[in-house]
Amino acid sequence: MTPQFITGMILIATFAGLLMAATQWASLSPRYKRYRIRTPETYRIPLRKRIINIGGNMAFSVSIFTVALVFFHDRLFNNEPAAGLTIFGQVLGVLLVYDFFYYLMHRTFHRRELMKFVHGVHHKVRFPSAVESLYLHPLENLAGLSLLLGSTALLGPVNAAAFLLIVFIHTTVNILVHTNMVFPHPAFKLANYWAARHDIHHGKHLNRNYASIFPFWDMMFGTYA
Repeated sequence: MTPQFITGMILIATFAGLLMAATQWASLSPRYKRYRIRTPETYRIPLRKRIINIGGNMAFSVSIFTVALVFFHDRLFNNEPAAGLTIFGQVLGVLLVYDFFYYLMHRTFHRRELMKFVHGVHHKVRFPSAVESLYLHPLENLAGLSLLLGSTALLGPVNAAAFLLIVFIHTTVNILVHTNMVFPHPAFKLANYWAARHDIHHGKHLNRNYASIFPFWDMMFGTYA
C-alpha cells in the first residue's frame, strides 16, 4: 500500500463521517424536519443501546477493512497504470456484482430464522437516520463488507484508484439510503430516490426493494416497489 492509497482511505473515512454527521444533524434540526419522509413520535431503541451498537459496528468495520488491506491487498488492488475507461469499467463491474449478491443476501436475511436473529436487529429501526445505517447485528456487518471485498477480489485485482472509488461509492450510498430525507433541489434527485426506495423497505413493504444501489435487480426478480 502506498502513502497515497492510505491517504485516500483516510479521506474516504473522513468524508463519510462528515456526511453522516451533516445528514444526522439535518434530520434532527427543526429547520429541516419537513424534509423527513417519516418522523417517529418516540424511539423504540434506547439511546445507550444505539450508541453501543453503532459504535461497535464502526470499530468492527474498520477492523474488517484493516485485516483485508493488510493480508489480502494483493488480491484486491494493484498500482499498475490504468486508463480512465478501465477504471470506470472496474468500478461498475464490481458494484454490479456486489449489488447482485447483496440482493440475494438481503432477501435471504428476510427468511424467518435469519430475520429473527440477525437482520431483525436492523429493522428495529423503523425510521432510519444516517447514523442508524450502522445499527446492525455484527454478522450482517461482516457479511455485507465481505460481499464487497469478495466481489472486488472476484473481478480483481483492480486498479488502486478503482478500489478507492468502489469503497467511496459503497460507503456514500449506504449513508444516503438511510437518511430518511428528501430535498426539493434537483441536485438531490438521486439521493432522494435511494432514500425513498429504502424507506419503503423499512416502513411499508419489508419484502420489496432489497437491492442497495441498482434498482433493476428488484425489477428483474419482481420485488421492486
